[in-house]
Amino acid sequence: MKYLMLLLVAFTSLATAHTITYDNGDVYTVADNEYVFVSTQPNLWSYHPYSKSVQFKKIWPTEKVDRPEPTPNPNPVGSHEWCKAHVPYEFGYSFADQAWERACDTNNDRTYGCGDEKFDASDDASVCPAGF
Repeated sequence: MKYLMLLLVAFTSLATAHTITYDNGDVYTVADNEYVFVSTQPNLWSYHPYSKSVQFKKIWPTEKVDRPEPTPNPNPVGSHEWCKAHVPYEFGYSFADQAWERACDTNNDRTYGCGDEKFDASDDASVCPAGF
């Protein structure tokens, strides 16, 4: 039983991946064939002995991190919710205003509402007259 538990612990430790968590919250998963060195020294060198010589190679710090999957935007540019929430020309003419003009203000009256192609009057039924 003791050997079975030892064998089980050995296999679970081999299956788990080692991760490094940085101070800013980024995470990096260390590959199986990758070595990690933690040092406070600015220069770190690796030693490579050969039959007739010795070679030192500088080890450079890595900036690798596991990039998290981006969360999809619930209100992408041009959606009905985005068009309703956007305040055009609030900060002068911006790229967002250009996107608003192209995607939302389809009848070119400088407002988003009745008459625009993407306007959904189902939640604002009292706003639009019967013809729209």
